Amino acid sequence: MAGQRPCLWTVLHCKQQDFQRFLGVDSETAAARRVKEVCEVGSRAELDRDAAAQARWDERIRRAYLNYQKQHPTNHQ
Repeated sequence: MAGQRPCLWTVLHCKQQDFQRFLGVDSETAAARRVKEVCEVGSRAELDRDAAAQARWDERIRRAYLNYQKQHPTNHQ
């Protein structure tokens, strides 16, 4: 994670169209909602406080997005 907290990483990425495409949504709000659904949390802040939520985020969001970027190199902003 390069030292960046999951909550901050997620807030910044939800603003990006490429990340929104990865999640299958079309807005920052929808991206935030989708991350919370996928990670099974009520707020993105929980990603920093709950080790189990952080593990789900790392596997289901961060690592999955890195793989998506490798498979779709021309989509990045």
